[in-house]
Amino acid sequence: MNKLIRTIMILATLLGGAKAYLDHQLHLELDRAIIDNQIIAEYSQISSSLLGQVIVNNMQINQYISIYIDKIILSKAYQFYNKLPESISVNLEGVKIPINKTVQPIPIIISTLGYAPYYIGLKELYNLGYTNISADISLDAQLQKTKLSFVSIINADIFGKFIISIELNRTSKSFDTIELVSFQLKYLDNGLINKVFSYLARRNNKTFQQLQQEFITKLNNDIRQQNITNNIQQFIKNPKGLTINLQPDFPMNINTLKTLPIQKFKLQITASN
Repeated sequence: MNKLIRTIMILATLLGGAKAYLDHQLHLELDRAIIDNQIIAEYSQISSSLLGQVIVNNMQINQYISIYIDKIILSKAYQFYNKLPESISVNLEGVKIPINKTVQPIPIIISTLGYAPYYIGLKELYNLGYTNISADISLDAQLQKTKLSFVSIINADIFGKFIISIELNRTSKSFDTIELVSFQLKYLDNGLINKVFSYLARRNNKTFQQLQQEFITKLNNDIRQQNITNNIQQFIKNPKGLTINLQPDFPMNINTLKTLPIQKFKLQITASN
């Protein structure tokens, strides 16, 4: 029994030493990546787990905006040592992005299209009590030789839940040649829509119902697709969930998509009951 206990203690010591060495190397690699990519960031700790995860704690990024991430978990990190793996799983826990409370002008395209009465800026969101964006984010990617697929779930608390799915064709290693096959966005409301419409109604000196109806009428006149506007109308009146499916007539690369009119896309919008 004593020999068994000593053996276990020796193994535990060896494993602990190996893990400490690996964590030190991870620390050096992450610091080097931050410097090489000229990222303004700091963190408190990086470590590995016996399950093959790499965990970064208390990451603060101050590049263009300030982003705080309580924990970053990269699953099966050992796959990255030889080549880009076929699957990637990343979780970001406790993401916080402060909302800029500076008054900003309405985007020109919003005003040009006539949607200024229905636009709410960051300063107004801040005054409504939305002082920061808090979220937990997961990203799962499948990287095959000719196809790429991504699924991201963003649970943004008071801002609602977003599920984003993207399918791409990879014809070469160049980013510009990657082709969009399909894009889907699912949104589950958590009270934001009604709160925003109530605020906009007060700002425009209208009732809640008047503003809703004016917005629906504006969409009907602009889109003129009954199957789309009916679902948007249903969502606005009873905001639970909305799914947007966007698909080009055939897979198209990024440069082509930039100049493609919306009529060249198959657009489907569905509201949840």
